[in-house]
Amino acid sequence: MRVKKMSALALIVAAAGLSLTACGSSGGSSASAHTSASNAGASHTSASTAASSSTGGQNSTSTSTAGSSTSGSSSSGSSTGSSKGSGLSAQNQSASAGSLCKTDHLALSASATGVKDQIVVNLKNTGSGKCSMHGFPGVQLVGPDGLGDTGPDAARTEASGSTVSIGPGEETRFLLRYIPSTSGSAKTYTRLSVTPPNEKVSEIVNLNDLAITIAAPSGDAPDVYVDPIGYHVGSGE
Repeated sequence: MRVKKMSALALIVAAAGLSLTACGSSGGSSASAHTSASNAGASHTSASTAASSSTGGQNSTSTSTAGSSTSGSSSSGSSTGSSKGSGLSAQNQSASAGSLCKTDHLALSASATGVKDQIVVNLKNTGSGKCSMHGFPGVQLVGPDGLGDTGPDAARTEASGSTVSIGPGEETRFLLRYIPSTSGSAKTYTRLSVTPPNEKVSEIVNLNDLAITIAAPSGDAPDVYVDPIGYHVGSGE
């Protein structure tokens, strides 16, 4: 009887052990499954993050490129505006200065300056609009016998000129200097052939009692010199 009780007790203990082992095995499997699921979730999350980062980089690059393009367009527009502004400024300056003075619209005359061996030549605008001149005129001495009786060309001085604008009825001037002859081989010139700056047509100016008497030119040293347009009577300039 006692042996039967011990056998029954042993069976109960064994059954209990098997039950615990089964529970432990089940719990372990559940934990392992949970852990695997968690790892899978983490992997999915990492993959999503990586995909998101990859997509974000493309968007960022695209946005940056678009921004650069927009900035470029703005810069181009600014440049275009600046170019247009410069063009308008140049047009305004051209309009205010007027066109170049033409020989046909100028009346030329000579007068004394009050200084010995100097003559001033006046150029009056006879046209209907404002015109401008800049630089040196061409000047050649002409004798009493007409265009066939010509003398030397006036040499340019080292003076610097500026652009001169003259309206209808207004005038500007230039100064002519000469070295009078002290020898018997002198030649007297009673007229000037004057070509305004940037023009090809000349006009004859009578000197009247302001005739120029100089020696025959020798070598490269002329005896007549011309200043640029823009001389002001009484100012010495």
